[in-house]
Amino acid sequence: MKAGSSSRRRRFLNLRAFLHAWRKLAAAQAAAGEWAHPDGGVGGEAIPKDVPRGHTVVYVGEELRRHVVRVSSLDHPLFRELLDRARDEYGFAAADARLCIPCDEDVFLAVLCHVDADRESRMALCS
Repeated sequence: MKAGSSSRRRRFLNLRAFLHAWRKLAAAQAAAGEWAHPDGGVGGEAIPKDVPRGHTVVYVGEELRRHVVRVSSLDHPLFRELLDRARDEYGFAAADARLCIPCDEDVFLAVLCHVDADRESRMALCS
């Protein structure tokens, strides 16, 4: 097995576990009437009403401050490190199924700035 394929498989399993936990939360919130269904119908995937398409919610720091981030950011190496730490600290079997990031909020915001800067530089190269 190639060294890179092991890393890709681990990353896939982490994202898969995150999506499973998020779907579990979405089902519970939809049952409580707090989330909207994207197609306006009953059942299927639900998203928070105030979260734009292509984004998700994470809770950061000791005070669990809510942040909305791009789903594409989850695949950045720095963000993956934060997800790995969250998995190690909390696991993905939390009762409320919220994605909590166990780091200082300033560190989290610095990671987001770096992820956004990388994204913008790649987009500038493509135009």
